[in-house]
Amino acid sequence: MAKRFDIVTPRKGRDGKTFWTKIGVAFENKTGGYNLSFEALPIASMTDDGSIETRAIMMEPRERDDAPRGNGTPARNNRAPVDDGLGDDVPFAYAGEPSRRSVFP
Repeated sequence: MAKRFDIVTPRKGRDGKTFWTKIGVAFENKTGGYNLSFEALPIASMTDDGSIETRAIMMEPRERDDAPRGNGTPARNNRAPVDDGLGDDVPFAYAGEPSRRSVFP
């Protein structure tokens, strides 16, 4: 199986911390190089010394179950389901359903 990496880009938060945003994946190919597939492109940012740089870094992928998000909270799939009391019923019928009154002409 080919070696897989996440492509991430750093951004600075208001408190000076660095947050990492996944922007793609990289796979090792037969020749030892890497094929990069971007879902987004990194943007240029100004460094502390005033120069402009754009950074994209390949990192070992983290396990989804314990991977922290940028704000330190667990990944979405670790959150408990929310009961908002709204239910899943659709408040109208679709056209062509003879047993219900349609809201469509």
